[in-house]
Amino acid sequence: VRHAELKGVNLLRMPLGMERRKSNTTKFNKKKVITWKIELCFHTPTAHTTSSTGDNCNDDGSKEHIIPKMLKVESQMSETSTLSEELGKHLDVHPGNSTIRSQLRSFANVPRDKLILFLKRLPCSSAAPQYYGLDRDATLGENLNGKTVIEFP
Repeated sequence: VRHAELKGVNLLRMPLGMERRKSNTTKFNKKKVITWKIELCFHTPTAHTTSSTGDNCNDDGSKEHIIPKMLKVESQMSETSTLSEELGKHLDVHPGNSTIRSQLRSFANVPRDKLILFLKRLPCSSAAPQYYGLDRDATLGENLNGKTVIEFP
């Protein structure tokens, strides 16, 4: 928690013994870099802007719940990696990722600059969620700076 705060991130942790706390693999390494455990939620494109948390943002600003197309957990994403690099691991052609890429083909075929990335703002009401837009070309650390995140779900 202290290392995250030194890097400008307010990290909320669950109480000891909670499953969420046990499954968290976010670490601070000897190179003074945080490797985060993150969850990527890919949603089917719609006529509306879609967030990464399963809420569809309608034109009038109201939200409706949609089911994510696919959830992908990354257990070690360095704070120095860009979000675009992380997306590339799943959307670009690489040895060993044909299954994931096939599942995400509707995203792999879209130009990267058309993909919209969000982070749920915390704390906020679940009845009226709010989101931060993320910069895909910035590092994870830069995107998390000044924001509150909850320990990996």
